[in-house]
Amino acid sequence: MSKFMVCHMQKFKMTDVKGLQIHNQREKESHSNSDIIQERTEQNYDLIHDKRKVDYKKFIQNRIDNGVVSNRAIRKDAVVCCSFMISASPDYMNSLSQAEQRRFFEESVCFLKARYGEENFVYASVHVDEKTPHMHVGMVPVNEKQKLSAYSFFKNKSELHDLQDKIYEHVKEKGFDIERGVSSDRKHLSTQRFKAVSLQQEIEKLEQEKKEIDSRLYDLASSLDQAKSVDEIPVKEKGGFIRSKMVEIASEDFDSIKSLAKSSESLRNENRRLKNEKIKIEREKDDLYKGQRFLERQVTDLKRENRGLKEANDFLKKTLERVKEMYKEKLPELAGVIGYVKGSILDKMNRKFLKRHFAGDDEVKGAQKFLNHKQEHEEQQKRLKQVRRSQQKNWDQGLER
Repeated sequence: MSKFMVCHMQKFKMTDVKGLQIHNQREKESHSNSDIIQERTEQNYDLIHDKRKVDYKKFIQNRIDNGVVSNRAIRKDAVVCCSFMISASPDYMNSLSQAEQRRFFEESVCFLKARYGEENFVYASVHVDEKTPHMHVGMVPVNEKQKLSAYSFFKNKSELHDLQDKIYEHVKEKGFDIERGVSSDRKHLSTQRFKAVSLQQEIEKLEQEKKEIDSRLYDLASSLDQAKSVDEIPVKEKGGFIRSKMVEIASEDFDSIKSLAKSSESLRNENRRLKNEKIKIEREKDDLYKGQRFLERQVTDLKRENRGLKEANDFLKKTLERVKEMYKEKLPELAGVIGYVKGSILDKMNRKFLKRHFAGDDEVKGAQKFLNHKQEHEEQQKRLKQVRRSQQKNWDQGLER
């Protein structure tokens, strides 16, 4: 059973906050995400707000108003929320009891608050209604200098790597038998699913607005039909030849004609406005459908890529175990080679050499051997440059003579 810790982070602007709220609090029922088990939705909870539904934008704005000191207005495209997704491998999460799942999420939130400031956190929404229980944690990036700056928290990928290391260590210290997850620089599948769900919810919202407009158009059409019915009011003609031709109608019919005459033009204007609005919504809905189909294709591609990576990973594991069995007598030497390769990979990734990266002293020696070779190579390159400079200098002096 795989037991990898999962910790991802994504940045959001104020225009994205409503979509986050709708998704996290399940404010609109959506069947686009097959992972959601509708019967369990009522079991979802928030470690900050319990089961209350709150206005994310209001909480975020309140934190900015009270925590940020600046003479400048906040930019409209500023990052106002860093959202963390916390979970673990599906088999491991589903093997935990509900109480242990909650403790796992509580310990994760506790760590994040201690690292980034408790006052910055606005939600910690736990979803138990999906195939893999997970938690979305929202942080407003207000730093110690009272500036709104996601950059000051996450300048580069090394900060996220360090966060993933430390939160894994914290949770493991609290008694959870879990392993450090494998980091990846590509977009995560969960993020794509979230965007697809958000698009579906926006489409449903536009469809509801369209229905309301259709209903209002129907009412307006009925009103206009009523205006046309003036021709059907019974009249009595008077006069002719010398006197002007006149008609007599009932008093209540005359009042109705006056009222309809006043409202007819405004009804027609409203009718035109609503028709234009309906056309606009149809276009927006078409654009959103296109975006949703694009994201669904991305999800499918990423699933296929994940399967391929898993198969390749399994193959490499089996190959390594087989090699170890075949060369047990040369295991120290093999471990040294493995340590050398690990050292090379860590160096290319600009990662620190940590003890947990190596399985035993022989691998550590192999990594040290790599570092020695690297140092020798750098010194050799340095000497070569010095020789070339000396040769160039001699050549230049010879030309001067």
